[in-house]
Amino acid sequence: MNKSIGIILGLIPYSESSQILKVFNAEKAQISVIAKGWRKKQEPLLRFGEYEFNLFEPKEEGLYILKEAGLLQDFSQYPSTSTWAAAEAGAELLSKILISASEAGEYYALLHNYLSYLQKLENNAILIFWRLFLRVFKLMGINPELNKCSICGSDDGPAAFSGASETICKSCFSQVINRDYYVALSLEERNILSLLPEIGKHLDSIIPDAEAVNKLNAFFLAYYSAQQKQTLKLKSLSVLSQFYH
Repeated sequence: MNKSIGIILGLIPYSESSQILKVFNAEKAQISVIAKGWRKKQEPLLRFGEYEFNLFEPKEEGLYILKEAGLLQDFSQYPSTSTWAAAEAGAELLSKILISASEAGEYYALLHNYLSYLQKLENNAILIFWRLFLRVFKLMGINPELNKCSICGSDDGPAAFSGASETICKSCFSQVINRDYYVALSLEERNILSLLPEIGKHLDSIIPDAEAVNKLNAFFLAYYSAQQKQTLKLKSLSVLSQFYH
């Protein structure tokens, strides 16, 4: 029997009394667990609940079998609907990444801290989601240098970004010939990117508008796609973005 800690990211009905759990696990990252008879229990399992699980190992590549689950922390409640949407977006992002067992602990701590932080936040949760995205890039070894110009190397801050999410400074942007290849950033958008590593200190002073949300979402998704050579689609991010229109 295997004892481990994990956060339930998905609950899928399997029969009248059972369900399949999609669990982000601290030792093995993403695993699937069958919970036989748990749909009839008085205390149902919580999506975004952190549990200590007792599991029977799968015989081959199949499902783990749940024997016991003790709730450690409830991440299912948030101060606002928009913050809940940010929790959904973060969980979906982590579920789309291939994570090895050796890296699972770091990603688990990142998700745990993210959900915990959101429970104290009523507004501007998308800023924390972008910070999560940035921290995910760092763990993946593809951390973008947001304030460094990809053309001249200066650290004047980004004035625009390309289709591959390369940031360039104001001086270089004024000299490029094919401007259609770049997305210009407003002063507000440049400020958000520059402050993103420590954005938690500025949550009361920065309120992104719809244009900023759309541009910065595009930046992070494009950067992921350019680095990983595959398109990343996050349905929950579209829901989160609607709160800023």
